[in-house]
Amino acid sequence: MRNVRRWIGAAAVPVLVLAGGVTLAGTAVALPDTGSVAVSNGTDAPVTFEADGTTFHGSLRNPDGAAVAAALLLPGSGTTDRNGNQPGWAADTLVRTADALAAHGIASLRFDKIGAGETGLGSYTVETIGEYGFTEQVDHAEAAVRLLAEHTGVSPEEILVLGHSEGALTALALADRGIGSGFALLAPLPMRYLDLLTAQLNAVVDSGQLGPDGEAVRADLPRAVESLRTTGAFPTDLHPILAQFGMNPANAKFLFESDQLDPVELAAELAADTPVLLTCSDKDLNINCAQVEPLRNALAHTDLQFEHFTTANHSLEELGPLQPGPADQVALLPTSFEFSAAIDSWAAARGR
Repeated sequence: MRNVRRWIGAAAVPVLVLAGGVTLAGTAVALPDTGSVAVSNGTDAPVTFEADGTTFHGSLRNPDGAAVAAALLLPGSGTTDRNGNQPGWAADTLVRTADALAAHGIASLRFDKIGAGETGLGSYTVETIGEYGFTEQVDHAEAAVRLLAEHTGVSPEEILVLGHSEGALTALALADRGIGSGFALLAPLPMRYLDLLTAQLNAVVDSGQLGPDGEAVRADLPRAVESLRTTGAFPTDLHPILAQFGMNPANAKFLFESDQLDPVELAAELAADTPVLLTCSDKDLNINCAQVEPLRNALAHTDLQFEHFTTANHSLEELGPLQPGPADQVALLPTSFEFSAAIDSWAAARGR
């Protein structure tokens, strides 16, 4: 879950907030892979796969030596590339995770989602991007699973699925389709999409960042949520700031479909003893640990490794004594020490 800059030309708002759907304006171009400065274990090989008329581009990380397991890595919201980055927004979340897995003999696949990297807009255009929904996003992830299975010989049912932020909801949606034998839900979307977006927007209003428009934005929020949930569309007369936060026609299908899924309910349906890594952090400005608690409770029947971090930001970077803020989302910081230990422990139990 990134800032409101989900697509090229989306309005920039100087706060961290969940960016649902696909805000697109201006001229659409493929976004470049922003690269990574991570020191790698194993070797990346470029791969492609087809889904819904789009050629997706990604990287298959092969560990040194024989792979003993395979994992699909899923990014958060926005135009996030295979490494977990956006233009002007460095984090390396996914490539660092791939590196940690490879150290334990686990192969992994990560790919540029719609709007990012070499994949670009794929079969969509500026005029048709509103047809892109969360169901399509899950379909694309399932197609990636098939590619990973072909390359590694690990069946879709046995593949590990790791999702960061919004990617955790995609991971749980794959589980609902019978895919995956273990899951990592990293700084996950912990409740219905519109409920979290509402909580985040209310927090922005409370902070005073929206100035005199704040209370008008707050007043329009319930109407926007009710309209989308009941009709699948936003009212045409919403406060314009809400459109900047993703509540606009281009995003309506994506938000409507994703909001139908409750992560807590999906988590409760995982098979008993399924290995699950769940994380939250005191310095995550997007999702707080209290919001993650119901999800933790829903996973009590699983083989749960719950990690409550104290110094990681939402992108799982190390803040140490620093306070979280917009600046740490722009600079590429070291990987969170707490996350490094957690993913190492979880991967060691799944790999070698």
